[in-house]
Amino acid sequence: ARAPSLRAPAHVAPRVGSRRVRARAAAGEPIPASEAVKMADLSRVAKRKGFAETMGFAGWAPEVVNGRVAQIAFVAGVGAEAVTGETLPNQFHDHVFSLAFVSATVFLASFAPGAMGKKYTSEPSSKGAFGPFSPNKELVHGRLAMVGLAAAFYLEATTGHAFWVR
Repeated sequence: ARAPSLRAPAHVAPRVGSRRVRARAAAGEPIPASEAVKMADLSRVAKRKGFAETMGFAGWAPEVVNGRVAQIAFVAGVGAEAVTGETLPNQFHDHVFSLAFVSATVFLASFAPGAMGKKYTSEPSSKGAFGPFSPNKELVHGRLAMVGLAAAFYLEATTGHAFWVR
């Protein structure tokens, strides 16, 4: 016969997703699997990636940050062109400090959530979708802004006049 254990018995719940949940009650009472999963998710801390994984060729940061800067530059450039009639190449030439300031601000703001949140990192996919906003939509819109900005810049540089103002 085995000697009785002084430890509270462990109760193993069925598999939840790809994890097996093991919960132990303080007084030896079983905890329902759904509560154990909620408790595990609440205590979970997001895994942080290193510099090479974040800023590398396959990392999330270069495309996300450049996409965000391109979205702001496209909207600001087209808006300023509509008001002043100044072409995008002239705006870039005349307002280098403003572009650098906005780029640096967007870069720093992109990494701020990682410094403040424990349940998610700065990587957009760790936060998930929020209403109509999702990490994939942000990438698509950033890519469209980069292509649109490059195309408008090229057209205005070759023709010499503002594309958006006729």
